[in-house]
Amino acid sequence: MLTDSTHISLFPLSVVLFPGMMLPLHIFEERYKAMIKECLAGDQIFGVVLAKTRQAQTPNVIDLYVDDLYDVGTTARITAVEHLDDGRMNLITVGQERFTIKNITASQDDFLVGQVDPYPMPENEDPIIIAGMVKKLRPMVEEYINHLADASGEDLSNATLPTDPVALAYLAGTAVQGPLTDKQELLATEKLSALIARTVSVLDKENQILTYMLRAYQVHKQVERLPFVDYSLN
Repeated sequence: MLTDSTHISLFPLSVVLFPGMMLPLHIFEERYKAMIKECLAGDQIFGVVLAKTRQAQTPNVIDLYVDDLYDVGTTARITAVEHLDDGRMNLITVGQERFTIKNITASQDDFLVGQVDPYPMPENEDPIIIAGMVKKLRPMVEEYINHLADASGEDLSNATLPTDPVALAYLAGTAVQGPLTDKQELLATEKLSALIARTVSVLDKENQILTYMLRAYQVHKQVERLPFVDYSLN
């Protein structure tokens, strides 16, 4: 577990990693090959953080500032490694703990090292209130997953939703296809009640968008099936 002012390697990406969620990665840059080798030789964790600027993902990280990154990220534990040619690697990682970034420095191999504090979810909220909020959240997550299944043509009928409220909200955050800033806002939410409320708001918006898109697609398919008509050129 993280402690205050822990130093961990940071991987700025165009992705938001939630605790408990899986993240496959293909490692090909020399600096990140070096970073992962260090992780594999040690505790096998690094920090995933959403890049706020393009500069955050370019070489010469010595020129980066904390403001180039969003300040809340998630530790990723390496659970499987496939070694490829030229030192490249395929990784399977799983999100673990949230953290906040206090400071960043550049390593000799040009990857970032962050000084971070743990950012746990408080556990002092009223369980009755949380249970009532989850009753509203769960069917919205089910509806959203069904929309995704309809859009992709995949059968997700056997999908089992988590019973833990935090895991359920983070699953929804992972599944959401909307802006990364929406996902980051969910990740950075301090309290569980606020997280559930914000997730409900995001899912309400996303469900409306997907419902409209699916209806539009169905109308388009119906038009395609209309019999051929020799229209007048008038």
